[in-house]
Amino acid sequence: MKLLLLDDRDNIAVAVTDLHSGEVTSANDIRLTIRSDVPRGHKVALHAIARGADIIRYGEPVGEATSDIASGEHVHVQNVISKRLPGGPR
Repeated sequence: MKLLLLDDRDNIAVAVTDLHSGEVTSANDIRLTIRSDVPRGHKVALHAIARGADIIRYGEPVGEATSDIASGEHVHVQNVISKRLPGGPR
């Protein structure tokens, strides 16, 4: 297991190991091609997420996509703003 899906409602999964660009892996029944290196503990999009859409983790919105995010793409501060921390989406 290389990806951990925390809740069936999530649109991201957690990398359990370092993932490398081009690697093919899966989370439950979702098969993904990793688009860029993703460090262990970071998140990966399970499907395309449009700019402005919620990032769902633990079944709850925790952030907002600041750009379009492709399936298999690294989900982190470069493309998400927190909904839980000060300075989050307005």
